[in-house]
Amino acid sequence: MSVGLRTTLALSLAVAGGCSETGTILPVPGVATHSSSIALSADQSTVYVVNSESDSVSFVDVHGRTLVNEVFLEGRAPQVDPATGRYDAAVGPRALALAPAAGRLYVTGQRNGHVYALDAASGAVLADVDVCSEPVGVVVSPDETTVYVACSQDDTVVALSASSLAVTATVSVARRPWGLGWSATRDQLYVTQLLGPGITVLATAPLSVATTWALADGPAGDDSTIAHGAVRGIYDVASRNGTGEIWVAHLMLGIDTAQPALVFNNTVFPALSLFDGGGDPLARLTVSTEPGDHGVFGDVVSGPHAMAFSPDGSLVFVADADSEDVLVVDAAHRVESSLVRPLPGHQPEGLVASSDGHVYVDEANTLDVAVLEVDSSGASPVVSVDGAPIARAARDPMPAAMRLGQHIFYSANSDELPTTSDHWVACASCHVEGRSDAVTWQFLQGPRDTPSNAGGTKNTGFLMRTALHNQVQDYFEVINNEQGGHFSRSVPLLEADLDALEQYVDYAIPYPTPPRGLDPGQVAQGEQLFNTLGCDTCHAGKYFTDSGMGNPTLDLSGPVVSTVTPGGVLLHDVGTCVTTGANPDSALTDDDGDVRSPCVFDTPTLRGISESAPYLHDGSAATLEDVFRLAPGMVGPAAAQLAPNDLEALVTYLRSL
Repeated sequence: MSVGLRTTLALSLAVAGGCSETGTILPVPGVATHSSSIALSADQSTVYVVNSESDSVSFVDVHGRTLVNEVFLEGRAPQVDPATGRYDAAVGPRALALAPAAGRLYVTGQRNGHVYALDAASGAVLADVDVCSEPVGVVVSPDETTVYVACSQDDTVVALSASSLAVTATVSVARRPWGLGWSATRDQLYVTQLLGPGITVLATAPLSVATTWALADGPAGDDSTIAHGAVRGIYDVASRNGTGEIWVAHLMLGIDTAQPALVFNNTVFPALSLFDGGGDPLARLTVSTEPGDHGVFGDVVSGPHAMAFSPDGSLVFVADADSEDVLVVDAAHRVESSLVRPLPGHQPEGLVASSDGHVYVDEANTLDVAVLEVDSSGASPVVSVDGAPIARAARDPMPAAMRLGQHIFYSANSDELPTTSDHWVACASCHVEGRSDAVTWQFLQGPRDTPSNAGGTKNTGFLMRTALHNQVQDYFEVINNEQGGHFSRSVPLLEADLDALEQYVDYAIPYPTPPRGLDPGQVAQGEQLFNTLGCDTCHAGKYFTDSGMGNPTLDLSGPVVSTVTPGGVLLHDVGTCVTTGANPDSALTDDDGDVRSPCVFDTPTLRGISESAPYLHDGSAATLEDVFRLAPGMVGPAAAQLAPNDLEALVTYLRSL
């Protein structure tokens, strides 16, 4: 490490934990200011990192560059279910937070809804409490008395006693709370909404909603390659050290551009939105600028998932999960400083900066920790990979084909994979977290809501809204047409990649967990109504769909039929066809060249429907209640005229699936 860097860091540490000239509180080693998948001990000797598919937390000695301990939160790693072939984590740890004075590490389990307290030295599980549905973000209060958790499926943030993990307070927030971050003065808590509209600001004494900050969508204007569209994928929020600035990492999706103009380089954009402490927008930094913006990324990156500031707040390091790199931004001048690409591993989902000039990167797909070195001795800082990554697991319990498929699904790394061009788009850019981005795209076939991939496609019949495919491998044409990819079924290596993608999508993306607190009586009443009204005629069986009925081999060439017919392709006209406007539903052909009418649709599964809004093929129903108002051909007159209490019961039942 250079003398210049040591001097800068020494000055930073001298004031760490005190107040800056702006009155903000500077960071204390070991105390995270926002939720993350990776944390650094106060003495900066140990990195803690979650392993979501392994149900474990790894303790890594960063000086010796060795794995010290891997703690399995439920005693063992997950296994493939021999009956179904599925690989589903039981815990799914997603984030952790260190309380250095208490020597405790708090971990959220997205899959089982638990929060764990671990001894930060030994890894022993000190407490394990069932808290809520799909907890993700977690932070510890400055005095280490309270743990705050974002419950993404319950649309709540809960406060837990740090000693007992008992729930002490709960507050409702906007849909899909995800990341948590402290204000610069540590008296307010920021909550990101993964699928928009923005940030909820919480007071903590008592826990309550103070205000909300919207992240404005951007119009395309005359140039659709300028960042625009709907704000989604709001993963991280963090205060810039020594200032009152709040930085937010997110995506922008170009849903206001229609095909054929919609191509890979105007579909999805990375962005960092900046606010002052009062919530007033300061800038939006992205791959290009619009009037009023103040910075630009000189390189194309995609999928910003996490941020970490240097101790003095001069640099921000951004983990781009999809383009698989770390973007370094000059935080004062709001411009790109450098780009670390390639990284030695895949799927960077979190990172943490030390005061000795290193940045540690959670490379989730390859189960390692990349080490970056920051040299500030010259006119501008130089950030580079420092040696080989540190392995954080003795073995990977996920089958190799599924792990490769995960890499393909989440990667826009066009240097290694043919999923896109110039690092723009990954499957996960639209299928956020393997699910939906909650927007409607203007495709050639008409407006299309992004379906969820949760639970995979097995047992759900044909694929796409009008039954154009019958297996995940057929999506190579979608990847090529919509992502700018270069797949070919005639190349054996690429065929193997598509097979791996199918293994991951069909067997390793879990269903969402239903929200907690649903009234059992309403669920039972809703189920009875569901069957009485005949909803189970089309949404039939364990997977709530009649797609493929009468056609077990999913032969695309069969005749299109409206009732179950041997060998037929069962589709329905439910009265939702878009026939007016600039982008109506249009006829198109399936993989075998068979023409599909624009107004008949495949029946989607209802599994996991609680978190896949908006609804209907064109996303025209914002809520489940709206479905019964807008789709009379599907629900029938009796369902469309339900009494309010019956409608509430029916929707409650659907949310429980």
